[in-house]
Amino acid sequence: MIRDDYSDGLLDKPDADDGIHCAICGRPATNRHHIVQKGAGGVSDEMERRIPKARLCGSGTTGCHGLVHAGKLHIAWDETRGWVWLYTMTPAKDRECWRDYRDDYRPMAWAETPRVIGGRK
Repeated sequence: MIRDDYSDGLLDKPDADDGIHCAICGRPATNRHHIVQKGAGGVSDEMERRIPKARLCGSGTTGCHGLVHAGKLHIAWDETRGWVWLYTMTPAKDRECWRDYRDDYRPMAWAETPRVIGGRK
């Protein structure tokens, strides 16, 4: 598992998961993303429980999940707003985006307000 002060601060936070919708765009979710990377070696069951997950659309190469893995969609925890996200045109590191663009992150409002996708609720 990749560990540093930034990722350690995300451990034990609640999941960004309503069970149905992508936490970013509101489309039907297809999987859950580990917000803190586990690494190729995996983690213990105890650590797995501590890692927050986000329900996202797409796969590791498509949709919002693909954008996260491409380094263009960044998910962070804000003590006031909860889970927030930022999209960047070019790949960037999560901790650097949080340090430099914290005020530009958008709240994950999918749970509070329905999103209109393609003209439908």
